Amino acid sequence: MANPGTTVAGITLVALVGVGALAWKAADTSPKDRKADVTSSSTPIASPGATQAPPQATAPPAVPANSGTGKRVVYSVGQNRVWLIDVVNSKEEVLRTYSVVAGSVLTPADEYRVKGKTVGPQRGGDGLRIENTVVIGTFNGMTLGFSATDTPLEQVAAGNVPATSPSPTTTRKPTGRATATKSPTATTRPKNAGVRETPGDGKALFEFVDIGTLVVVVA
Repeated sequence: MANPGTTVAGITLVALVGVGALAWKAADTSPKDRKADVTSSSTPIASPGATQAPPQATAPPAVPANSGTGKRVVYSVGQNRVWLIDVVNSKEEVLRTYSVVAGSVLTPADEYRVKGKTVGPQRGGDGLRIENTVVIGTFNGMTLGFSATDTPLEQVAAGNVPATSPSPTTTRKPTGRATATKSPTATTRPKNAGVRETPGDGKALFEFVDIGTLVVVVA
């Protein structure tokens, strides 16, 4: 007959060996499993439509050389751009620069002075509704200056602007037969030398200049 103490010790030993084996198996497999889980969950997956970082803003074009000094407006016909320049703490600073659209007749390169300002609104020679007009002179009977328009400048540049007269009208010849007279198209519009700006830019220019302010136009 087996000794009771020996039997209990044997059972205890077997139990401890079993627990140790299970612990060893868990210690041998768990770290690998946990590492695999952490690695897969911590690696970001870029979606096809992920937003790219916006490009860095480029510096605006520099003021053209030989375009005067002091408080002034500089208009480059070749660049279709205007600069509003003032003297701040004895140093010239560009307060604003923006793109414009020239008229069908380009403003000759020269130095001008602001001669008049009109809030408007009114109708320009190109058929556009304009406001905040700044007049700097005349050329071949046309007014030289700048005006804001609520028509998108891309549309103005493309020539897709309202006609300067009403829709086709009907006239009668001596025979009594009625004939239709077409409105002017973009190719038959009256010549116009007005430079067109966005409403925001036009207001900024209007408020910046006074009668007599220097306006330098370069090629």
